Amino acid sequence: MTKRKSTKSALLSSALALFLCFTMLLGTTYAWFTDSVTSANNIIKSGNLDMKLSYKPYGAQNTEWTEVTESTVLFGKDALYEPGYTEAVWLKVENLGSLAFRYNLAINVASEKQGTNKAGDKFSLSDYLEVKYMTATSTDMESNYYTTRESLDSFNFGGVANSGVASLSDDIAVIKNGVAFSKDDSTNGAYSSAYVLVVISMPTTVGNKANHNGKDIPQIDFSLTAVATQLAYEKDSFGPDYDANAEYPVISNPVDTWDGTADTSWYNETDTEFALSTAEQFAGLAVLVDSGNNFAGKTIALTSDVDLYFLPAGATEPLAFDPIGDKVPFAGTFDGQGHTISNLYQSGWAFGYEWGKYGSIGLFGELESATVKNVTISGADACIEGGDIGGITGSATGTCVFENITIKDSDFGTYNNGIGGIIGWSGAGDYTFKNITIAEDVVLGGLWGSFDSSIGGIVGQGEPGASYNFEDVDVACRLDAYNDVTAVYKYYLYRMTGMLIGRLEETTTINNSNYPDMSKYNITCKDVTVTYGDWVDYHYCVVAGKTAWRVEPGYAYGGIPADHDHSTCAMHCNLLLTFEGLFGGAQYGVKPLTEYDGVTVVYPN
Repeated sequence: MTKRKSTKSALLSSALALFLCFTMLLGTTYAWFTDSVTSANNIIKSGNLDMKLSYKPYGAQNTEWTEVTESTVLFGKDALYEPGYTEAVWLKVENLGSLAFRYNLAINVASEKQGTNKAGDKFSLSDYLEVKYMTATSTDMESNYYTTRESLDSFNFGGVANSGVASLSDDIAVIKNGVAFSKDDSTNGAYSSAYVLVVISMPTTVGNKANHNGKDIPQIDFSLTAVATQLAYEKDSFGPDYDANAEYPVISNPVDTWDGTADTSWYNETDTEFALSTAEQFAGLAVLVDSGNNFAGKTIALTSDVDLYFLPAGATEPLAFDPIGDKVPFAGTFDGQGHTISNLYQSGWAFGYEWGKYGSIGLFGELESATVKNVTISGADACIEGGDIGGITGSATGTCVFENITIKDSDFGTYNNGIGGIIGWSGAGDYTFKNITIAEDVVLGGLWGSFDSSIGGIVGQGEPGASYNFEDVDVACRLDAYNDVTAVYKYYLYRMTGMLIGRLEETTTINNSNYPDMSKYNITCKDVTVTYGDWVDYHYCVVAGKTAWRVEPGYAYGGIPADHDHSTCAMHCNLLLTFEGLFGGAQYGVKPLTEYDGVTVVYPN
């Protein structure tokens, strides 16, 4: 990330993947025909609402309009907001139906992660960003006055008709009461399209309040919602106002943010399928499983995105989210239905899992013959001192299925035991991984670099007798390890890392060298891609009395900086300890397997 001077705010607004949610209200109090009825020469047809939303960048009036989709980025991906920074876009609302309608647009805070400013105070970007808007005609939109930066800076938003300024601090900034007539209407100067200029900016008055400290970087994701309802315009036998009381659908935040509590009121003993729409209900699942209900034969469906970040008043550390099933294994089916669980924070210390007290953490603590599917984990930050940890589950046994899962922008670390992008430790069982992505911005760190650490892109540690089926899997995460013990172990830890499985206990001899014995694990791979970063090769060296080859700051306390290139080592061991391996071993001198049927390996340029 580009660094700016400390007198300005360098604010990361990343992953601005805006999605469009169209909701057409035909009215619960009105009855409309759904097909045509012929009676002699009389044909009766229902009217319809049909709205289309397109965009073009501000100042690019000669470009074509592009339809907004779920993947459209409107306000600049990875924009760095500072006082005075502005992003602007034109939106075009088109009426493609036969009924005039009113519409509302809303900029929603889809998810947000707090940062810490230079003064040490926690803050949210939504507290310092403004949404400005104005509706316009096509002539206005094409005029020079509405295309230059100078005009944008001087325009009096909120001071003229059909314009305004809204705050994001309430999660939703609503642009109200635009109108689009049907394209068949030609009276009263009616039009079929309406134009809206939308601006997101940080006022110059913010100063250093939002100038982050370089470590705790705030992030915010926006979403755009459009809703429409009938306009009192078309006439029936008595006038045009029969639908004057038609109401908009409720515009709500598409992401539910955790308030630190747990709600179990949704559960009953008779149903086998449950739909969870809030972060509090999701937290309630952990309470129910810990009480002894393993949900075997039952399905939990997530119906909205949830943000699990909660900072209690006066606290300096977020509240740790209790793993689902850290006392009783979860044995049911969890279906994320394509939703994202963001900003999971967990600390093994918060759960009492200190050195010598084993624990298992992750979104789930333990799984037993369970299925987890259709979910994205984003912005997770979790570590444990003496236990297993995974992006989905700390440990698993039995027949488990993991399908349609993405892990991104997350850090996981352990002092000891197993750590994996999906599973930390897997016991005897049958494991299926299908359509899995472990992104390049995921870090799996072996904290302290204990000789018992096992780091795997998918599974940290596998046990004899287990079967693993990998299909449509893409792994590009970074494996980090830090060893502050003695040089005696310089041949050891790196053997227990692998981009698919970090540690396999059973070994075999090939060409007078020891390798993991794959025949004991029944591993199959199909359409698997492993992508290494430039971290793949490091020299073993001693820095400030510590022996290391890679350190993740914040996990290895007082260790080597993130950008350390090992050129300043006090002593080199003249040995290249490579992380190149798909499957790692568990014994002294065991070499990792670097090739396997069904796996394509991509090396850095």
